[in-house]
This record gives sequence, structure tokens and C-alpha cells, in this order.
Amino acid sequence: MAKFYPTVIDNFHGSDGEKVVYKALKQLNDDYTVFHSYRWLGEKRQQRSEGEGDFIVIHPRKGILSIEVKAGGISYRDGQWIQTNRRTQSEKVIDPLGQAAESQYRIYGVLRKRFSYAKCPLIGRAAWFPSVLVSDKVPLPLEAVPDIILDQTGLANPEKALDTAYAYWQRNLGRRKAELNSTEYKEVLRILMPSFHLAETVSSCGRDTEEAYIQLTNQQFSVLRFLREQPTAAIHGPAGTGKTVMAVEKAKMLADEGKKVLYLCFNEFLLAHLRRHYDNPLITFHNVRSLAEEILDDNSLAINEVIPFFEAFFEHEFDDDTWQYPNIVIDEGQDLSDTLLNHLSYLTELQDGCFYIFYDRNQYIMRKDKPEWIDKHAECRLVLYRNCRNTAEIASAIGRIMNLKKEYYVNQIHGIQPQAAFYRNEAEAKAIAEAFVSRMLAQGVSLEDMVILTVHSVPNSILHSVATLGNIPVSYKPQAGHIWFTSVRKFKGLEGQAILLIDAEVSKLADPLIKRLLYVGCSRAKAYLQLAFFEDISKSEYGAVIKTLTDEPMKGNQKSLLEILGLERIV
Repeated sequence: MAKFYPTVIDNFHGSDGEKVVYKALKQLNDDYTVFHSYRWLGEKRQQRSEGEGDFIVIHPRKGILSIEVKAGGISYRDGQWIQTNRRTQSEKVIDPLGQAAESQYRIYGVLRKRFSYAKCPLIGRAAWFPSVLVSDKVPLPLEAVPDIILDQTGLANPEKALDTAYAYWQRNLGRRKAELNSTEYKEVLRILMPSFHLAETVSSCGRDTEEAYIQLTNQQFSVLRFLREQPTAAIHGPAGTGKTVMAVEKAKMLADEGKKVLYLCFNEFLLAHLRRHYDNPLITFHNVRSLAEEILDDNSLAINEVIPFFEAFFEHEFDDDTWQYPNIVIDEGQDLSDTLLNHLSYLTELQDGCFYIFYDRNQYIMRKDKPEWIDKHAECRLVLYRNCRNTAEIASAIGRIMNLKKEYYVNQIHGIQPQAAFYRNEAEAKAIAEAFVSRMLAQGVSLEDMVILTVHSVPNSILHSVATLGNIPVSYKPQAGHIWFTSVRKFKGLEGQAILLIDAEVSKLADPLIKRLLYVGCSRAKAYLQLAFFEDISKSEYGAVIKTLTDEPMKGNQKSLLEILGLERIV
């Protein structure tokens, strides 16, 4: 049977004629290719600016026929073709051969750009009137000859009818048969019916899913409505479940009631982000360092000294009667010490206030141990499951790292599969980073929406000495016109449309701290995630690494590693 495009044809535009001709053409052998309802836009020299061929029939040895189908009664008078509707008997002026000719010339013009005159396939036209018989005695106009007028008889033996039309055009055009070999024939089909796939750009993925993310977060607000009647609670959720958004919303709810609120986090960049985007006179945003400097009225202490000094002072010397925040909302609660959590919750009790702590037990990367206060003293504990930051593909990769239950965690917002690359030295790592930046810019992602993260500190990163990437300067803090390069620890709590995560040694992928750092770093990516692994082992050592990551029997190679982590090799 002939090959048809589209492969499934269920719409004949209400034309009974097209339907019966289609059934007839199905009798052709598989040497033929048939395009149905072939649409095109015209060129300047064409009469029509656009058109459509009912059927384009292609054969590698015979050529191409553009066929226009008109059912019902057919007449020709006063220089015009007339079609009579068999049901209503209404008449309509038609131009079957003119329409077929426009498609014929359009196709010829396209193919001549690829093939020489001698090699270009023969291209002719025909009109098919499947409801009537056209005898030799019918006085056809000069634009028509019996050989290119197909009628009802052609339905029973379509190949014979087509051969008659092909033969006419070979004589009319003075052409010998221009047979196409297999490669040329495929090229003709490719030109007339190309195939392509345009993947969504990263910027489009991020833009189009933003509304869906917000909708998912709104679903989490049902938890906040519950908290109206619960003054103290601990809310746990894996990365990307909307904890920061919910924490901010809860603080705003309290402020809307005229209540003064302390919003406390740990990360410096997150604090700057919150202060920049949420301005409310009743909400004070602090992290532990800035709260310490406010209470101690001293900002001269070194960063590595201020927190332990403050915790000791806060526990033993602070006058609780001077505390000015009756309500406290804590984000990144897993990063605060038991000493602080105990005292802060006590202070809210003294003032009959509210105390809410949002945390992720898997994100304790700032401390050696998890705080015990949450499990011992939080009487009301709620759990968030659904990811509302990352695409389903990124969320799936995150879940694999920490063995999260996919059916609860992964959402239905799809995007680009997370990708991975391997490097062995600084030059290769820099090339990966430069390619990432170039690719994201080409995908419409702004510099402000892409971040490079290291699982180590920046001074210990393989890219620590890199000042530019593709002539774009690198900055260790958010800065217009720069690539932001920072650590997972410092970026925790924030997010970006596109994230490149580097410095993960293959030999250490089973280390619990590295797994948590990968988990946190990967979860920062909203639309696109790429990992660059430092290949610090030989190919023969992959088997030992694979065994530490899975009990499944797998080959010890890069491909198995990426399969375990839900990543694909970047091309």
C-alpha cells in the first residue's frame, strides 16, 4: 500500500470526493507516497499567496502529480468550471486545474533549488472528478486534455489513470523519465515533508511553568489555614516543597492581624533576598548573625565568632523581658542550634505568641548534627510532600539522591532532563562552565537567572581562579552583568532557572554529606539542571562506586552512574 502523509487521515473537510479518491489511492503499491491536503505558502511570482493540493502523488521513477479533486456534477460554460452540489443542486465556480497548477509550480520551484533541471523529477497536474464519466466526446477547454482529467473510472484502477497523466506530462514537457535513486527520492520527501523537533528552551520552560508552580504552592496554603488555630508547629518538607514561600506567607498573615513578627533564617544571601523583596513594617527579617549583632549591639566580631558568642550570651545573660518579637517564624530551622530553638520558643510562650519552624531534615549541611528540639518539643508536626519548585525531571533526580517517595514528591510539570558531564582538570571544567553559560544565553536565560554552584567552598573549587567565562566576568555575589559563582551552602534557600553544579568527586558520591550537598544544590534549579562530576577515579574503579549507590546489578561505568542519578550525558 502507498505511504500516506499524514499517516492517519480522518478529516476530508466534508468532501465526499476526497474520501473516495483516498480509498482508491490506497490500492497503489508501496512505491508510491501520497500527501493529502498539502498546504503551502506562495512566492512573489505566484498568483496565489497560499494554497493547498488535495493530493500530491510521488513515485521515484514516474514523478510527481498535483491532483485537485472535485465531486458532484461538473460543467464548463462561459469560460468557467462549475461544480453542482448533488444534494442541494447549488452551483459553485471552481478552478481545479488552476489550483493543481499552483501546487505544481510551487513544488517545482522548491525542488529546483536542490536538483538540476536534468535530475529534478517530472512534475505535472491533474483534476479528478470522481462523481462523473468524461467521454472522449466532451469538448474540453484548451487548459485540459483527457489524459489529465480523471473520472469515476479511475477509482477502480488508479495506477492506470495516474500512468496516463504521467505519460502526458512526459510528452508535453519533452522530458525523459528522470528516475530518482533511493537517496534522491528520500531527499525529495524530506524537502516536501521535513521532520524536526524543537525542544522547549530553558527560558520558555521557566516562564510557562511559573503559574503552575504558584498554583501548587497555593495548595500548600491549606496547611497555613490549619495553622490559624495552631500557635506552635514544626513544618517539615523536602527541598522545593515551598517552605520559604509558606513561611513568608505565614509571617504576612500575622502582620495583617497587626502582630509584630521576627522572620529568622540562616543563609546570608537568603536574608538579602527576603529584605529586598518583602517590605513590611511589622516583619523584621534576620538571620542568626544579624540578630546577634542587633541584640549585642556589636558588629565588630568576626563571622566565625559571632554566632557561638551570641548563643552563649543569649542563653545565660540576655534579659528576656527586653525581647520585642512576640511571634517568630523560622526558615531553615535545621540549621539553628538546639540552644537557640529552645530559647526562642520559650520567649514566644512568655508573650503568648506564635512559633513556627519550617525545616528539612535532609538539608542540615551547616552543622554536623541535626537539632533535637524539633523531635523532642514540637507538639504539632506537619509534613509537606509535593515539590512545587522543580520540574518533574529535576525533582525525580533529587528524589533519587535522598530516596524520596516519587509518587508523593514529583509533580506533573515537565521540562528538560537533567544533564551531566565529567572532567579531570581545570581546563575541562572551565570548558563545561563556558558551554553552560553559552547554551543558557542561547536558550534565552538571563545572566541573573543562571548560577554556578560548588559543593565545596569557592576557594576550594576547581574554578576558584577563573575570572571570566566566555568573556563574561565571574562574581561571588549577585551582580548585574556577571556570572554568579558561589557555594551550595551560601545559596541554600534560594533558586535559579538554570543551575550548574560542580566539584562533586565521583569517589565520594556515597558520602552522606556530599549526598546532602548534591540534594540541596540540585534542588535550587527550577527549569534546568546540569552536574559536572570530577572524575577522580579510573574506569576500573566505577564498579566499587556503583555498589555503594545501589543494590541493583549494574555495570561499573559512567552510564550506570548517570542512570542511578536520573541524569543524561550532555552532548
